[in-house]
Amino acid sequence: MIGTVDAVGPHEPTCSRAGCEATGAWQVRWRNPRIHGEERVKVWLACAEHCDYLREFVAARNFLIDVVPLEHA
Repeated sequence: MIGTVDAVGPHEPTCSRAGCEATGAWQVRWRNPRIHGEERVKVWLACAEHCDYLREFVAARNFLIDVVPLEHA
């Protein structure tokens, strides 16, 4: 969730790396072109420590679109 509010309250953007609870500062934007059209973009949030890991994970599969700072979304 990116800065959303629900019945419990506001949520900080959290890194998408499994087990990481750090604040996400980067958007790793990607798409699987075999199953999604160009209009579909998925976003993983990444902290500074896991940004390269998540970027490389989707890039190795040719899914990477780009990586942008969260505040520039």
